[in-house]
Amino acid sequence: MTVPRRARLLLAAVLVTAASAGCAQSIDGDPVAAPSSQATADLDRLAISPNEFPAGYPATRLPAPQAADALADLSGRPNGGSVTPSSCLPPPLVADLGSTIVVTGQSSSGGNLTVVLTRAQTALADIADAVARCGSYTVDMGAIRSTVRAEILPPSPIDTQQSLAFRRTSTSGRAPVTVSQTTTVLAAQNDGIRVYAAFVSFSGARVDGAALDQVFTTAVQRSRGR
Repeated sequence: MTVPRRARLLLAAVLVTAASAGCAQSIDGDPVAAPSSQATADLDRLAISPNEFPAGYPATRLPAPQAADALADLSGRPNGGSVTPSSCLPPPLVADLGSTIVVTGQSSSGGNLTVVLTRAQTALADIADAVARCGSYTVDMGAIRSTVRAEILPPSPIDTQQSLAFRRTSTSGRAPVTVSQTTTVLAAQNDGIRVYAAFVSFSGARVDGAALDQVFTTAVQRSRGR
C-alpha cells in the first residue's frame, strides 16, 4: 500500500519520525561507513550488514544524526511535542548512540524494516514495564494531536537470554481522513548486547511478518557471534 505524500507529511509532523529514515521514511544516498567511535567499531563484528536484509528491502547503515532520528521514532518519543499523561513518555531504546548501529531498509510498498544493535546496562523488562503501563495516551505536536495505543505481544521463540515484543499504533486526524503508523518491535538481549528489529507500516497496511522474523533471527544470531 502506497501512502499519499500529504499523509506521510502529516504523520511526520505528528511523530517527528525521521525514522527509518528513522523507520518511517527512506534515506537517499549510498551506504555509509560506520561511525568512528571505538565503542561502535567494536560492535561491527556483531552487526548485521545491509546486504543481509530480506529481498525487497534495500538497506542502508545510518550515520549518527539519522540514526538518532530513527531511534527517536522507534521509541515513540515526540521531538518537541508533549505526551499526556506525561508519565507515559516512552523511555529511550538505547543509552548511548556511540555504542549503537542502525541499519534500515524500505520496501516499494512503503513498509520499513530497521535493525538496531546496541550495548545495554538494563534489562528488557524495563521497556516492557513502560509499554504495559501505558496502553493508551496522546501526543500533541502544535495543533495536531495523535492517539497512541501500545501493547505487549508474545515474544519471539528465538534462543535468547531476554526477549520482548510490542506494538505501538499512532493515529491522527479525524474520520474520514485519518493517518496511522504502526511500529512492531522484536527485541532480544544477551550478555549486555541488545538487538531490536522493527517493522513500520502505514494506515492499516499489514506487517511483513516473514521479513521481520527473518531479519530479527539473522541479527540476533550475529550478535551472539554465530
